[in-house]
Amino acid sequence: MSYDFRRALKYLRYSIVNMTYIQTVLSAFSFSATTITFYFCLPFGLAILYRLFLHPLSHIPGPFLARITSLHLYTICFLGIECRVLEEYHRQFKAPVLRIAPNAVSISDGAGLHPIYVAGGGFPKAARYENFKVGGHDTIFSSRDIAYRDLRAKAVAPLFAMGRVRAAGCESGIMRQCVTRFVERFQVEKARAIESSPEAAKVDVLGLTYRLMMDSVTGYLFNHVYGALEEQPVSSTPANASISADSKPNKMSALPFIFAIVEAGRFSLLPNWLFSTINVITGRLFPDQEFHRSLDRVYEFAEKVTNEADPTTDDSFQSRLLAAGVAKPETIIQCMAVMFAGTDSTAVKLVTIIFHLVQNPGIRKRLEKELHEFDEDPATDPQSIPYLRAVVKEGLRLGMANPTRFARTTPPGGFEIQGIHIPGGTDVGLAPYTLHHNPELFPGPFEFHPERWLDENKNEKRRPGRPSREMERDLVPFSVGLRTCIARNLATHELFVATKALVESGVLQGASTCTKTIELEEYFNVGIKDHKLEIQWYP
Repeated sequence: MSYDFRRALKYLRYSIVNMTYIQTVLSAFSFSATTITFYFCLPFGLAILYRLFLHPLSHIPGPFLARITSLHLYTICFLGIECRVLEEYHRQFKAPVLRIAPNAVSISDGAGLHPIYVAGGGFPKAARYENFKVGGHDTIFSSRDIAYRDLRAKAVAPLFAMGRVRAAGCESGIMRQCVTRFVERFQVEKARAIESSPEAAKVDVLGLTYRLMMDSVTGYLFNHVYGALEEQPVSSTPANASISADSKPNKMSALPFIFAIVEAGRFSLLPNWLFSTINVITGRLFPDQEFHRSLDRVYEFAEKVTNEADPTTDDSFQSRLLAAGVAKPETIIQCMAVMFAGTDSTAVKLVTIIFHLVQNPGIRKRLEKELHEFDEDPATDPQSIPYLRAVVKEGLRLGMANPTRFARTTPPGGFEIQGIHIPGGTDVGLAPYTLHHNPELFPGPFEFHPERWLDENKNEKRRPGRPSREMERDLVPFSVGLRTCIARNLATHELFVATKALVESGVLQGASTCTKTIELEEYFNVGIKDHKLEIQWYP
């Protein structure tokens, strides 16, 4: 046997031994990887099985993904489609009680309103509200601490008494003054648009309603008007100049501040630590100078009215808080919070009414006729005018500033609805979107039909001569119970006064809408797509 042949055999034997060793090592490694994967996935698998079959909510129907993970709910919230998706699930599963996350339930039956929001003061607010702090402070609108809220809410509650609100809507009241200025600016914007466009002349009515509500709420509550209806393009006209048809349209200085809060609703269902982390990261990676300028402008205004307040002589929102012992830094934050809440929600409601009055000239003409009949008595309360009241109520039904669930946490003993027990510690709530679009109570739920609120309506579900108890019960544009919107009287009267003045002015004559519907982004505070809603006039 030659040397080379013996050498080849030795090499082959050595290779076989090493191959066997390598295969053994790889086999062991493969086993270890499989084992690691198994033990890694085991907790998730067990959690899924528990949530599907052993969880206290396992008896409640819901989509598969929603029953095993909260990511499903987070996703539809982020996309701004939470309301329509959950409404569809309620129909699909034919379930008035629907599981929408491992520990969260949506209820579509208005009978749940009383036990959840009213009885005994209602269930406590869910953890979601931790994400609505302003500048690190709780506010009257977001606080989960009842004692904290009560101190502040009771201090300012007299400002929202109906008698005082009505006085502001009278001829010399600040609300009426702001509405008059709003109509004037509307007419100017219309004239400017017609003059500058040879085809369709367009006006962003959403921007105008934001201006009105910012001035109205600040003038009424702070005794200082923000001046949104007077703001001019910085590059062309001094801030104190009068508005003319030659002025160019511009964004209200407070809008980036308002829209930032609305957009933050995308993440509002996340745990607070994650919500806060995302805010910090996005703020550093994508700095928004326009937002910071807007925030500074709003803060400076709130700081000014707070510093000038005299708790011993003034009767304003900020002076009442200071008199109740609230520190100045927090009072500034509370002022900023009410500027947002009082502007955004009411502007969305008013622009909804305007949109549908433009889209339905027959309704507008009927309203014009009724207003003319009542106009003989200038002391007439707008809320006493039947068809105007029906138009506003229908606007409140469709113009939901907060369309998603008002989330609450069930008490330790849980509660029962429709024979279904919901255990303690569950995130539960009803969504105005679902209630307001219930076809059994509101036939043609997406149609603007004020007649449904009138005595002439022959809906068989109604009591004779009035809307049904269920219709009234399920109309919840400001929530219900002790935690209902503290400013609901102010917001409602603003809608009456503004709608009446706008229709009487004739400025909507000949207008048409630029879209068939109002495209909503269904965050906690509703957004309107592209942050504008235009109407147009053709020559």
